[in-house]
Amino acid sequence: MAITTELALSMPKGLGASLSGIATRKSLEGAPPTADLDYVLPGAESAIVFAVPFDQGLIEPFLSKGDFSLSGHKIERTTLAFGISFELSTVLTSLGHRAVPVAPNFAFRKDAPNGIYDRVPPISLKLLAAACGIGSIGQSGLLLTKQHGAAFSLGGVVTDMELEPTAPLPESENYCDRCLLCKKSCIADFILPGERTVTIGGREVRAGNCRPAARCAYPCGGITGLDRSGEWSTWSPGRFPLPEEDEEYRTISKRYVERYLQRRRVGPVSYNPLLAGTYEMQYTCSNCQFVCHPDKAVRKRRHALLVGGGVVVEDEGGGKRAVSPEEAEELLSGMPEERRRLFTD
Repeated sequence: MAITTELALSMPKGLGASLSGIATRKSLEGAPPTADLDYVLPGAESAIVFAVPFDQGLIEPFLSKGDFSLSGHKIERTTLAFGISFELSTVLTSLGHRAVPVAPNFAFRKDAPNGIYDRVPPISLKLLAAACGIGSIGQSGLLLTKQHGAAFSLGGVVTDMELEPTAPLPESENYCDRCLLCKKSCIADFILPGERTVTIGGREVRAGNCRPAARCAYPCGGITGLDRSGEWSTWSPGRFPLPEEDEEYRTISKRYVERYLQRRRVGPVSYNPLLAGTYEMQYTCSNCQFVCHPDKAVRKRRHALLVGGGVVVEDEGGGKRAVSPEEAEELLSGMPEERRRLFTD
């Protein structure tokens, strides 16, 4: 049996995805270079794209800093998305097609001006997913869906198969109203106000208005976590500085990564090629992704939980818990200098 468009759309769902779509060379015409199928597979015609959702029930306990389980869950679901991509590509190549799986995360172009440190993906699953109707792009730069908000991982396969494209969503279905709660949930000020658009398949599409990716990665991977106000933090116990200028974020992670990697990580980890040493990483932020929800009342509640949840400290075994800003200061000041340097200058 040949792989039809209908079968290509159903296969990811059979493996654990909830949404799927197909982008083609034609439906991506005029898109930014990061949507170039040829970069991944010369002569490619189509991409099968899909979303693997996260457990919504874990989001509010995570944002309130009562339960860290969502970090490991995100790692596991993102790994599942990569596994689905790999399985689909294996099936397609076994049937005589050319196909390349697309990693959901931690794959970067080596030919960017600063190599992998520019964090440019081989191909943007977000742009492909916007082109094929899985979701719409919000102010945060994330893909948004009415089913899951922004809480999911994307995966995909680029192939030489000629499949029929699925239609993009009309802009009227984009629930992003520029409330900027995503921006208010980001300690590194990664998200900017104002509108930016890109062209995809001859359509002007709203795109995120964001600063360089290094600005996001610094807190999201856990190196630092304290908001400038000192009143709340991400799940990171780090208290390293948050520069104002974008250029400083290109090198600041390298300055503190050795100390970060000396902290203990409890539970599932990802392996990030930018964290030279053990390469181990746990998500301690993703706040913009988890605060966002189609219902604005839910967004507001989630943001309030985040900023009202105190600041996180880490014990010698790697366990994390939230305390008041005052108690955190006392705990840090009482640490031996060698241990305190793992969290602050």
